[in-house]
Amino acid sequence: MKYKIGSTLAALVFAASTSAYAAENHSDRDMAMHHMHMMINHAVEMAAAGSDLIMLGQMGMTEDVDRLSINHGKMMIQNARSLMEKIMEGKAMKSLHKEGVTPTASDEMGYTHQLFESASSYIDTLSRMFRTSPR
Repeated sequence: MKYKIGSTLAALVFAASTSAYAAENHSDRDMAMHHMHMMINHAVEMAAAGSDLIMLGQMGMTEDVDRLSINHGKMMIQNARSLMEKIMEGKAMKSLHKEGVTPTASDEMGYTHQLFESASSYIDTLSRMFRTSPR
């Protein structure tokens, strides 16, 4: 489990650190995937922040604020999952696949799918920890 989360975070840091290079040296297709990577990164950050809010609320230090913190944290994790689905099932992804930019034809698209799988695993783990979705 530690390896999966560590490799997910390392992949996300790599995706976030490549923005200047991507902007200068890649095609529109590459930029679309780069933006997807940034959105996946945001979803992971959102889920992690939601997890923090839930744990803060579970400390039970201020009843009314605790309830709000827990509910908002759960919503953030659910919204992170929803964002991931919109990225991978959305118009931009379908368009790229239709153009032949598939995981088998493009290393970058393969990486995008791997990043999605790793990030999804992390978000699903948080969902199960806090029972925020029926998955």
